[in-house]
Amino acid sequence: MSNSRESGDGVTLEHMRRFSTSVIEPTGNSNIHRRYAIEAAAWVWHPDCAVDEPAVLQFTNTFSLDEPTTIRLHLSADQRYELLFDGRYVGMGPDRCDLDHWSFASYEIDLAAGTHRFDVLAWWIGADAPTAQVSRRGGFICAAEGLEAQLNTGTGSWQVQRRAGWSFVHKDMQAYHAIGAAQTIDGLAWHEPAKAPLQPSVVATPIKTNDYGIVADQWHLHPSPLPDLLRRPIRPGRIRAVWVGDGDIVHTESTCHEQVQAWNQLITQGQSINVPARTVTRILWDLENYHCGFANATLSGGNGSALTFEWAESLYSLDKQGQRSPHKNHRDEIEGKAFFGFGDTFLNDGGEHRDYRSCWWRSGRYVCLTVRTGDEPLRLENVGILETRYLWQPTATWHCNDDELAPVADLAVRGLQMCMHETYMDCPYYEQMMYVGDTRLQMLVGYICSPDDRLTRRGIELFDWSRSKMGLVAERYPSTPLQISATFSLIWISMVKDYAWWRHDPNWVRQRLVGVRCLLEQFRPMLNESGLLGSMPGWSFVDWTPEWTNGCPPVGPDGVSAIYNLLLIHALRDAVALEEAYGEPALARRWQDTADQLSKQVVEIFWHEPSGCLADDARHQHFSEHAQCLALLTRTLVGDKADAALARLLNGEGLAHTTIYFSFYLLETLYRFGQGDRMMQQFAFWKRLVQQGLRTPVELPEPTRSDCHAWGAHPLFHFHASLAGIRPAAPGFSQVRIAPVAGTGLRRIESRIPHPAGEVRASLRIDPHTNHCQGEVVTPPGISGTFAWADQSVDLMAGQPTPISIRPRDAKADTQSR
Repeated sequence: MSNSRESGDGVTLEHMRRFSTSVIEPTGNSNIHRRYAIEAAAWVWHPDCAVDEPAVLQFTNTFSLDEPTTIRLHLSADQRYELLFDGRYVGMGPDRCDLDHWSFASYEIDLAAGTHRFDVLAWWIGADAPTAQVSRRGGFICAAEGLEAQLNTGTGSWQVQRRAGWSFVHKDMQAYHAIGAAQTIDGLAWHEPAKAPLQPSVVATPIKTNDYGIVADQWHLHPSPLPDLLRRPIRPGRIRAVWVGDGDIVHTESTCHEQVQAWNQLITQGQSINVPARTVTRILWDLENYHCGFANATLSGGNGSALTFEWAESLYSLDKQGQRSPHKNHRDEIEGKAFFGFGDTFLNDGGEHRDYRSCWWRSGRYVCLTVRTGDEPLRLENVGILETRYLWQPTATWHCNDDELAPVADLAVRGLQMCMHETYMDCPYYEQMMYVGDTRLQMLVGYICSPDDRLTRRGIELFDWSRSKMGLVAERYPSTPLQISATFSLIWISMVKDYAWWRHDPNWVRQRLVGVRCLLEQFRPMLNESGLLGSMPGWSFVDWTPEWTNGCPPVGPDGVSAIYNLLLIHALRDAVALEEAYGEPALARRWQDTADQLSKQVVEIFWHEPSGCLADDARHQHFSEHAQCLALLTRTLVGDKADAALARLLNGEGLAHTTIYFSFYLLETLYRFGQGDRMMQQFAFWKRLVQQGLRTPVELPEPTRSDCHAWGAHPLFHFHASLAGIRPAAPGFSQVRIAPVAGTGLRRIESRIPHPAGEVRASLRIDPHTNHCQGEVVTPPGISGTFAWADQSVDLMAGQPTPISIRPRDAKADTQSR
C-alpha cells in the first residue's frame, strides 16, 4: 500500500498508513477469545443517549508526548465515524458489513513530541440509515497499540459532546441508501458545538471473552481488507442554466441568463458570488460526467439563507400536458425538460466562511443548486464536491477497427467505477445495494480490467457470510431487512468459480468451498417427486423481461420452471469444476450425478419438439431466450436438440427476450457457438447509449429508472474474453486459451489484460475475405496455452511472443467457432 494518503483538503499525510490486521486466531473464536488489539478497548457512547436514540456525537482526546513515537490505531463505530487528527481529516468508516464481522480500520501513525488531538465524529441515525446499513446501536471503539492508557476507549480520557443540526426530510425517490433522502444541516446549531458540554464518555458495551465457548452478544470485530476510499475536491463541468423562482422546468431563457457566466466562474475558477436578499435562485450544474461525492460549500453572511444541493442522473422530458414524464431522451439536452432529484440543504447562520458538507454521498450527472436568501445577502465562496469511490483504475487496454466500441468501453468503465465503493453496488443513485447477480458481472469485468481484487474477495466473503441467516446466500447483502432469492443464491457459486479460474488463490477458494457445499445441500429438500426444483423461497428473480411478472419466469401450478432448474444445473456444473480443482473428487462425482439426472429430467419435461426448443413451463405455453441460453451453456441440450435450440435462439421468434442483465448469458452462448456477427449486433444497444449522451450503462431499455447500473458494463468483459477470446483454460489462470470470435466486421483487435503472473496481450489482424488471422500473442512467464482460430490451434510459448498466422483449411469459411 502507499506510504502516504491524501486528505479531503488535498494535504498529504505522510505519517498516516492504513493497513490490514492479520488474524491472530481462527475465525471460529470471534467474540470468544481476543484476536485483535482493538478488543482490549470498550465500546463507548454518550451518557445521556438512549439505546435507540439517533445522535451525532463528537469524541475528543487530547494528549501529550515527551518524545516521538509510532502507534497503531484501530477504530470502529456503529453506524459511522469520521476521524480527524490535529484538525485534519484522516478517514471515514467503518466499511459496511454485518454484526458477526463488524469492520474496523487500522492506521499506523508517526507522532511527533508535543500535544496532539484526535476527534471522532460518530453518528447513529436509526431508521434514517441506508437500507444496506446493518446496525446494533450507537457505539464507538478505539484502541492504540503503544498508547493504550491514553487512547483506548474505556480507559483513555475520551470526552464526548452532542452535535445538533442534522435532520432528515422524507422524499419519495426510491432511494434505499437513505430512507430520509433529503438531509438538512442547520449551521446555527452545527457551528456552535460549545453549547453542548463535554462529558466523559461512558462504556456502552465492554468486550467480553471467556474460556467456555460462549459467544458474546455484541459486535464481532473483524479487520477490513480495503483501502481508504477516494476523497478529493473536484468542481467538474459547467453551469448551463440560471433562473429565478421555484420552477423545475429549464426554459430557453434560463440557458442565456446574465448570471450564467458569474456562476461558471464560481465553479471553474473559485470566484465568489453574491446573491441578493429575499430572492430564490436556481442554478443547473452539468458535471458533464457521472460522479459520486459529498456536497460541499463555503458560505458567508446571509443569516437565515439556505443552499439546497440536489442531484439527478438526467433531466426528464415533458408529456403532452406539460408534466414530467418517465422519459429522459438525450441526456445532454436540458431545454424544455424538468429537473427532479434529491439531496441536502445547508441552513446558514450568517457567520463568515462557514464550511458545510453532506453526511452521506450522492451521485449523478446534474446538480441543481437552489439559493434562498432572507433579509441579508449571501456570499458563496465555494461550491464543490468531495469525490468518493473505491480507488480502482483499469490497466487493461482495448483497440479495434470498430471506432464505436471504444466509447462503449469508456461507458462500461465509468459505470463500474461509480458502483464500486466499500462494496459493489447495483446503482449509486437509488439503491447502493450489493446484489449477487449484478455483482458477478461486475467482478468479471474487474478481472479483465485490473489486478486489484480486494473488493472482489470482500464481496464474495460478504455473500458467504450471509448464509448464516437462512442457509441461502442473501439476494443482497449487507441489508436491513434481509432479502432472499434462491435464483441469485445459486449464482454465488458461479462467482466463486469465476474467482478460482481468473485468480490464483487456492487456499482462499478452499475456504469458500464450505459455503458452496452447504448452499447446494439447501436445495436438495426443494426437489419434488420428479427430481425437479419446485417452489422456492424468496424472490425468484431472473430478468426484467417485459412479458414476465416481477422479473420471474412463468411457472405451472407446482411452481416448476425450466429456468430455475437450469440455474441449479449451472451451479452444479461449476461446483463440479471447483471440487475437481481444489476440493473433494467424491463430491465432484456427486454433484456431477445430480446435474446429469436433473438435465435428463429437464429435457424430458420441458422439451417441445414442435418448437424445437425448451419451454419455460411444463405445459409448454411459454418460451424464452433465457431457457435456451442456460440449456446450451450447461450442455443440457446436446446433438440435434442443441442445434435446434440454437437455431431457435438465433431466430428469436416467439421467445421472451433477455434484457440488459441477462444478455450477458446470451452473449456467453453466442461466444460458445461462434456467433461473432450476432454478438456484434448485440453491442449495437450499448452504442446507442453513447449516442443518447449517456456516460454510464443503464438498468433497463428506455424508459429506464437508473442511468448508472453496473450490470450493464458486461460488454467490456466480452470485448476481451469473447471478441479477443482471452480466457483461463485451467484453475488459477495457470493456462491460457485464446479463441477469438470476432465477427466479420472486426479486422483488427488489440487486447491487453492483467494476469496473476503479469499480463496477456493479443494483437491480431483478420482478413475479411480469406479469414486469415495473423498477429502476435504474449503470455506471462511460466504460463502456456493455446490459440484457436477456425479449425486449427497453435501452442503458445510461455513468457515470450508467439507469432500467429492461421488460414482456415476451408477457404470458404466465414465463421469462427470455439
